[in-house]
Amino acid sequence: MTLYAKSGNAYTQLTKAAATAKTAAYVELDPLIKISEDLFEGTRPDGTVFPEGRMSVRFPAGSVVRKSVFDRCFPDATIESVFPATGAAAGGTDLTIRGRNFTPSSTVTIGGTAAAALVVVDDTTIRCKSPAHAAGAVAVVVTTNASAVTKADAFTYA
Repeated sequence: MTLYAKSGNAYTQLTKAAATAKTAAYVELDPLIKISEDLFEGTRPDGTVFPEGRMSVRFPAGSVVRKSVFDRCFPDATIESVFPATGAAAGGTDLTIRGRNFTPSSTVTIGGTAAAALVVVDDTTIRCKSPAHAAGAVAVVVTTNASAVTKADAFTYA
């Protein structure tokens, strides 16, 4: 194959170097990805097993999709509130964290230390106990299977 460029009413045959000069490289912001095995989506009311008929193929094996379409299956979590906002420096305060997109495997750290007795109630609520920490305001971090989200100064040890 030979490439030509039109200039007015005439066509000029291009060398590879000349043709390449007429192109521009660009960064692919949303690349295509190929799915290697069937991936399913569904609703698990109790967080453990899929009831019959509540699961369907989301990405069939061999399909090619934009990475952004795939990434939408793993939305970032948010922390809207931590209640109560104050607790004892000795730890053991029962906390309720409200937000969005929590996952069954979510973890919580308070002031850099893992929370105890953590229960992910659903995708909007986590219950746990505060660990011991020196007095002062600390960040609460929820880590899901998609990312980690931090709410600065969300809990204060008294």
